[in-house]
Amino acid sequence: MSEMSERYDRLASCYATQWGPVHAPASLRVLDVVTARGAVTGAGTVFLDVGTGTGALAFEAVRRWPSVRVIGADSSAGMLDEAERIGGATLSPADASRVRWVHAEAGCLPLDDSAVDVAVSSFVLQLVPDRPAALREIRRVLRPGGLLAGVTWLADDTPFPPADAFDDAVVELAIDEPEEADDDRAGDPVSPAAIAAQLRRAGFRMAGAAEDVAVHHWTRDGYLAFKLGFEELSLLSSLTSAQRSRLERLARGRLAALPPGDFDWSARTVYFWGVRPD
Repeated sequence: MSEMSERYDRLASCYATQWGPVHAPASLRVLDVVTARGAVTGAGTVFLDVGTGTGALAFEAVRRWPSVRVIGADSSAGMLDEAERIGGATLSPADASRVRWVHAEAGCLPLDDSAVDVAVSSFVLQLVPDRPAALREIRRVLRPGGLLAGVTWLADDTPFPPADAFDDAVVELAIDEPEEADDDRAGDPVSPAAIAAQLRRAGFRMAGAAEDVAVHHWTRDGYLAFKLGFEELSLLSSLTSAQRSRLERLARGRLAALPPGDFDWSARTVYFWGVRPD
């Protein structure tokens, strides 16, 4: 199991409540790309959601298209457990029966050649260790003429004042942050042209990409809950109870000093698509 998978195992329930809903609107627009590219979504159509996480895209697909079947694949068993729990609580039994969960890395899918009609992916291909290899593997499991559609982040170093305010609180406490291993991941593509070129090199035709933006308005309390309940859990685990309490107080005070408009978050995204040749 990779370190990335282990991290998401630990964060699965927090991801579902703190981070997944933030980018869900951008994630679900992948299905609009599927429609726009004319993919078949009738009876017998098999969707593959690569890096399904807690299942938001898989759930929306079975709701939107009543006769498709969906395979949700993820390298984190914890995320799949959370997805199955959420699906059982929110889908009808008939819809839940059309989703199958598969524990697998994006670059090594336990599926036959040409096993799926449509592959989708949201905010995953920046996390894989080798994006070209993952794209080639997705191409392998797509049937000839099958569509891949997805979204990921674009490289973006635009500052976000609430994030800076939280970091300033950490600095004020003089906390020695724990060393973290270097991420073994592909990272965010630098441009739409760059990921479209990767798709073509992986063997897709009619490959394209378009820049967009994900937006979210945080409240002060909501952002602090996100930092303390998801993004900074590794840091918090290294602190004493007293240090955690002081950090929360300092961060809350710094966030309270920011104007409401500073909590309007946006991040560059790129939607991409490609077709496996006949």
